[in-house]
Amino acid sequence: MTRMTPRITHVVVLALTVLVGFSGGAVAKANYDAKNAHKVDGKHAVSAGAPVAKRKGKLVATNAAGRLPNNIIAKAPDAARLGGFTHAQTSAMTIPPQGVGSSGAAIVGADGVTLPAAGTGELRFGVVVPPDHVPDAPFEVDVVYREDSPGACSWSVATSGLEGPDSDTGSDIHNGGWQFPGSGSGYSGLVSVPAGDGSVHTLTLSWPFLDNPGMFIQLGLARVGGDAADTCSTVSVYGIQLRY
Repeated sequence: MTRMTPRITHVVVLALTVLVGFSGGAVAKANYDAKNAHKVDGKHAVSAGAPVAKRKGKLVATNAAGRLPNNIIAKAPDAARLGGFTHAQTSAMTIPPQGVGSSGAAIVGADGVTLPAAGTGELRFGVVVPPDHVPDAPFEVDVVYREDSPGACSWSVATSGLEGPDSDTGSDIHNGGWQFPGSGSGYSGLVSVPAGDGSVHTLTLSWPFLDNPGMFIQLGLARVGGDAADTCSTVSVYGIQLRY
């Protein structure tokens, strides 16, 4: 019989040790996988119909339609924007001046509304407050106009407004409802026009009342004839924008 040398015996023992070590690791891993077979990365999963309290710290499965619950997140990171713009940037409404009402010397033409220097004329329009308006947010109107006098002058402006029957501030309000921002009262007076032949300017007016969505409001913008301080030539209103 051939006898193993001590060196060969050492190699065999080492090989058996390594084999046992590897087989033991595989068994341990199998046991771990078996215990965590119902988890993903160590987290439990719940169905799409599980209440919020039971979803904490767990994975949520999609429903039969392949969708997650509507309340899976409280608010999307970009939910306050539309196409990348904030609500304030998109809260505007254009009022075509060609479609407003006119009276007196005011003339509605292809370009807008003309308020001549002689005679009293008025343009008027009404809008329903958009449903996304916040009651304590300001309402402002930008009136883009042109005045062709080469020198500086002023044109006479009188504003009026109408607040609906569901007013929080009292009964229906007529006349002087609109004002310059920060002026504190309805406006009737002169608007300064800088010098410059054919210059286009913007007149901004604000609605001072706190209106709920659905409120009807109105703006009347008049030029009073015979005002000696009004030295401007014809004023042409080219654009009207409501901001809220």
